[in-house]
Amino acid sequence: MTAAEGRNTLITGNREMDEEHALQLQLLRELMQNLESGDGPAALEVFERLDQFTNAHFLAEELLMRLHSYPQFAAHAAEHAQFVEELKALHERLGGSEAGAVRDDADAFSRRLLAHIATADHALGAFERSGATTTG
Repeated sequence: MTAAEGRNTLITGNREMDEEHALQLQLLRELMQNLESGDGPAALEVFERLDQFTNAHFLAEELLMRLHSYPQFAAHAAEHAQFVEELKALHERLGGSEAGAVRDDADAFSRRLLAHIATADHALGAFERSGATTTG
């Protein structure tokens, strides 16, 4: 897969969702930079922004799924809940002295988020663009 193809998998076709993903990924990059430089206070500040933004973003996505009666709502929302739990665990580690473990956890979170965007969010965007809705 080329870099361009990789970037294309992160495009859902929903402008707002794509812009939110870009900001979420930027915050993750900032967090990683602060962790790598050993700047704990800055890492914690960026983490707080990432945590708040991620929760707001997931709420927006879940509202969109409900609006369109998205048939994969439960599975998608369950993935969001798992990410929220991972963020809680990452926050606990940020308070400790395990810098290497925190970096590893943040990196794993980032990779899982990219996979989620490329699969679950991409499917949501395609469903929304199709104009399909289900009843129920």
